[in-house]
Amino acid sequence: MKSMEILLDPDSSVLIAQVGSAEASHTMDTEHLLLRGKHFTGPSKVVYLGDVATALMAQLSHPDTPQFSEPAGFNEQHWCIETTSGDLKVRIESKPYWAFGLFTSGYLNVIRLEGPLHLRARLIFDTVSSLGHHPWEFAHWRSLDRFTKKHTKDITSKSNEELWKNLVDAARQTLSEEIAAMAERAEEILKLGEDSDDFDAWQHAIKDDLHMAKQALAEDNGPGVERALARLEASLIQLDPRLESAHVEAPPVRFATDFEQQNNHSVGASSLTKLNHEESIPFVDLSSPTAEEEEQ
Repeated sequence: MKSMEILLDPDSSVLIAQVGSAEASHTMDTEHLLLRGKHFTGPSKVVYLGDVATALMAQLSHPDTPQFSEPAGFNEQHWCIETTSGDLKVRIESKPYWAFGLFTSGYLNVIRLEGPLHLRARLIFDTVSSLGHHPWEFAHWRSLDRFTKKHTKDITSKSNEELWKNLVDAARQTLSEEIAAMAERAEEILKLGEDSDDFDAWQHAIKDDLHMAKQALAEDNGPGVERALARLEASLIQLDPRLESAHVEAPPVRFATDFEQQNNHSVGASSLTKLNHEESIPFVDLSSPTAEEEEQ
């Protein structure tokens, strides 16, 4: 816990990530220096974002259109991009650190996040969950050490790894506390609602959603935790006898044995307000050659 207190700055975080794969899936609007899709029809040039930058920006909620503060030039994978999402500011630099950037494994991202700690932690948690590799594990450690000594003197490979893991742990702890708080509230309301019609069905639905929230957390699926807790919240509102509302039938029996099939299930009878579910963490294609294959 002591190292977490040292590493988790209350205002900002700087992390370094190994790029796992990159492809020409985006362009840069050369007139306004904005990030665009590959089908953008205006004046543009191809840029290679890489899997880490793509995954991280996909987790942002309603971000401003990312803008290049350092445009890509002859090297389409050497750039700096910035965006804002609510109270969170994001800056990502893509730099070569090995073999002059001739191979994808020779690139890293320097990520600077500014904003509330819980937002930074959750962004990193969701980003790591969506990747097929640990971004703090590098293909070329000696080259990384030379890079950090020259460009990021306050960061070492060890402190960088600890920062990634501590941010992930902080977000996981927050989600765990949210589940525990909801479980405590559910226990209280279940005691108050023991005399309600269909109590057994409501009790089963509530316990089912708690189980799915815990299962989602075990899989590091943040959106899955939120969906389960949102369904649980809706059930508790309907069951709470202290709230004046029309009678609502208990939701049908559900089973938590198939977690993925339950993600889109809405709670309660047809009169319940439907919940707008978030999309699952986006799939990131990591099918490009490995670092060893590239070096061959």
